[in-house]
Amino acid sequence: MAFRVTRSVTTADEKEILKFPVGLHAVKSIVLDGNTFALNVDGSRTIVPVGTVLKLSASNPNMYQAYAGSGTIQGILAHNVDLSAQATNGSTPAPMFFHGCVFATTAIVGFTTYAAALVSAMPTCKFE
Repeated sequence: MAFRVTRSVTTADEKEILKFPVGLHAVKSIVLDGNTFALNVDGSRTIVPVGTVLKLSASNPNMYQAYAGSGTIQGILAHNVDLSAQATNGSTPAPMFFHGCVFATTAIVGFTTYAAALVSAMPTCKFE
């Protein structure tokens, strides 16, 4: 039993990115490429926030990375994801919305920057 030890945890707020519920047809099981997300320099946990716009990874076409203006948007991250390392073994499974959803634009990371690209890449989705 440890004495005089304290721990603190910082968690990211879980936002609801959908305006209306969707069925399982709208959720794809993916893997985030741990190599493409920068870890926090202070050694704290790195959390990829819900609502992150995703594209296929340039280095590993079976995994996904954050969209930064180039490439083709594949979907939007459905939940916060905690990454353990900036390496291949830090790659983490995650759910992604990609089809037939009505998104709350205020909850999508970088929506104002990527609005035109999102609407073009996800024609079966609405953004309100």
